[in-house]
Amino acid sequence: MITLTPKFTSNSAVQNFTALDSVSNKSQDTSFEKSGKKKNPYNDPLMKWPIRGLAFTNDIGAAVMDIAPKMGTILWYPAMMYFGADIYDKYRNNKETYDPNAKRGFEQAIFQALASVVFPIVAVHTGQKTASVLARQSDTKLSLQTQEESTKFLSEFMSRRKLAKYDGKIDKFKEEFKVSLDNYIDQTTRHHQNTNFVKKFFDLVFGGRHPEEMGKEGAGRRALIHQYTNKKIDDLFEIRAALLNDENKKPAKLTEKLFKEFKDLKAKYLKDSEFKANAKDLAIKDILHKVEMADIFKTKMKKTIGGFVMLGLLIKPIDLFVEKIIMKKYVEPGLEHLTNVQIKNFKQKNMSS
Repeated sequence: MITLTPKFTSNSAVQNFTALDSVSNKSQDTSFEKSGKKKNPYNDPLMKWPIRGLAFTNDIGAAVMDIAPKMGTILWYPAMMYFGADIYDKYRNNKETYDPNAKRGFEQAIFQALASVVFPIVAVHTGQKTASVLARQSDTKLSLQTQEESTKFLSEFMSRRKLAKYDGKIDKFKEEFKVSLDNYIDQTTRHHQNTNFVKKFFDLVFGGRHPEEMGKEGAGRRALIHQYTNKKIDDLFEIRAALLNDENKKPAKLTEKLFKEFKDLKAKYLKDSEFKANAKDLAIKDILHKVEMADIFKTKMKKTIGGFVMLGLLIKPIDLFVEKIIMKKYVEPGLEHLTNVQIKNFKQKNMSS
């Protein structure tokens, strides 16, 4: 059998063959058939809003924890379910392709921990602290935190005493309260001074209560606290005197809602043989406590609003910062380096064995 082998091939023949091959490849490429359109980049449905917003329900919970503890706790549940779904999705799939990978899942766990838990909660507490400090520009010259601590201490002090013995002797009550309050301020000052820097930082960022605020002496803080509490004592005893004088007439400094609660409380105590004799006095004491709790709620609400404002301003920048800076520049290269070291050690171990 004779085989004919060409001695040469012309340039035109090569060009024609290349062109035919190119056409053949294009005919096999499905993307080429779609009118030359490029395939759209993958968009993760779990990272799109509003679904992405589920990751921040825990941060909303942190913001409302002061005013609604149960709701604050409940709001962690949808966030935790979202975290689990997202981390598992990233572990199981490489975008549109099924490809389980522990490293990819671990990276997503780090991302969610930083972008959905740590930084947003820091933002919430920063907003709350900012709102608290801004209140020093108000008439009281005290932060919201100091107002809350002072009001709570006054309420607890009143609950341990029979107010009837101070009727007509409000100055005696103020003097006893002043001594007790000064002792409390001194106690919180010592606590603040003996706390290390790390604990102070975590209390500042994550702490719900900051009694060290009471111990700061700058700008005559102690005198301002006494001035603030003395006014509250005057208001409370004015309400008490008005109710003792005429229980059917609403005191000017008592809301309609609390006045109705006073009547209901008195009726309740009158039905109980154990408290019947002191029904009116007990109802007044309870309603004065509710007046103080309402004031505490107002200060907490102001801090909560500050937390929401800060979270709203920073929620998307946090996402971008964690994704573009922390993950891309630090976490992913770090995990890649760790993986390479592990592979290298594994190969050296196998070779030596």
